[in-house]
Amino acid sequence: PRQEQTNPWFVEERVSADGKKAKFITSLSPGGERLTGSLKSRAFTIPKELSFYLAGHDNPPDQPLGKKNYIRLRDAKTHKILMSAQPPRNDAAQLVKWDLTEFAGKKGLIEIVDANNGGAYAWLAAGRFDPPVVTMPKIIPNQVDQRQRSAAEMAGSLKLARVEPMLVALLQKKGTAEDTRIAAAKALMSINPAGHVAELGGVLNNPAESPKIREQCALALGGGSTAAQQVLIAALPTAELSLQVQIGLGLASNAEGAEAFLEAVANGKASARLLQDRGIKDRLTAAKPADLDASLVKLTKGLPPADEARQKLIDDRVNGFRQSQASAATGAEVFKKNCMVCHSLDGQGALIGPQLDGVGGRGAARIAEDILDPSRNVDKAFRVTLFTMKDGDIQSGLFRREEGEMVVIANGSGKETSIPKKDIAERKESELSLMPDNFSQVLPPEDFFNLLAFLTTKSPKDAAKKNAGK
Repeated sequence: PRQEQTNPWFVEERVSADGKKAKFITSLSPGGERLTGSLKSRAFTIPKELSFYLAGHDNPPDQPLGKKNYIRLRDAKTHKILMSAQPPRNDAAQLVKWDLTEFAGKKGLIEIVDANNGGAYAWLAAGRFDPPVVTMPKIIPNQVDQRQRSAAEMAGSLKLARVEPMLVALLQKKGTAEDTRIAAAKALMSINPAGHVAELGGVLNNPAESPKIREQCALALGGGSTAAQQVLIAALPTAELSLQVQIGLGLASNAEGAEAFLEAVANGKASARLLQDRGIKDRLTAAKPADLDASLVKLTKGLPPADEARQKLIDDRVNGFRQSQASAATGAEVFKKNCMVCHSLDGQGALIGPQLDGVGGRGAARIAEDILDPSRNVDKAFRVTLFTMKDGDIQSGLFRREEGEMVVIANGSGKETSIPKKDIAERKESELSLMPDNFSQVLPPEDFFNLLAFLTTKSPKDAAKKNAGK
């Protein structure tokens, strides 16, 4: 799968080989070293000589350089690479000097590239440019994305029509953090759901986009107009399974969309197996399309029970797991990226889902079952609630609390949203867990095995010792 587009660039104070400390731009983020991206400076007049300090790595020391991490000087007009340097395989920044006599006087720019998505030895940092053609940004690059995302969410909440052009630009700008682009997509559908079907449909139907943003655009389109539903139906025949599921969830957000989805399945545009997906089935039931029970029986006739395929997947993963061959250290990075937004472990993470200290006591087989079939043994406290709104739309999430005239729910990524009580026609507790049901698709087998290796090291005894020491 494509690497998630999250801005990896931060500013930090770092020591150099000469003992001096200074501000550096770095891709060594608090979340680890898996994030990738590039950063370009403004154009400047190329001097005869340029020196700077460079730190970082591009593969573990016992492996050849990955040739994925660089700092480069490019011609600002032609973009031709004029000079290039790789990380020195050292945490202390080392001096780099470039003789630029043959390029002096031209316009150039500095480009820093981190394309190594490894969990360790996969970062670089640059600073102390002399002459100072590159200065450290006043706003940390990663915070720019956070501010843009917050602004998009606020614009959607307040339905600020005047910022629609800026939201469209955010949605369509490649290289922008995915969460920011997703927030822009949701805001556009909140402000003007009939006016931006084409833009969201363009992202949805572009296989070069990441699965995450395509799936979120499908969900955002789901509660929209008839035109939005037509875009979703048209995307079904060529979409991969995980995207088909999100399209189904989006269409099942209201009765009209649910009926269109059932018709699409009946016409062979999507597999009837989608109707066995618990989330889709739950939403269809809440949407109440005409003759739902009869349609489900007719369309799923002859299909093996969904639980059989799920159990086979769990058995295959458990049988394929080899503790000695998996990396618990890499699994910790997988956990940080995919699980920590909802789960707490060793005092870190969120408290949306169950706290996982001592989870290793369950054993590999049960942990695999909990990850791959999260609704099989879900505690009532972590079940999804379905809200049927008075306008017919369906919203869902983990009930968190009531605040005056608002009901606060959390989604699968741990983000809280508020629903006005006056807009709710019906609420119903589902049998489903808030935890996403598609980890078999999100996590490649290698990442799954590494995650399992990490979680099985978290024994109840260790958890008890930590609690006793508090």
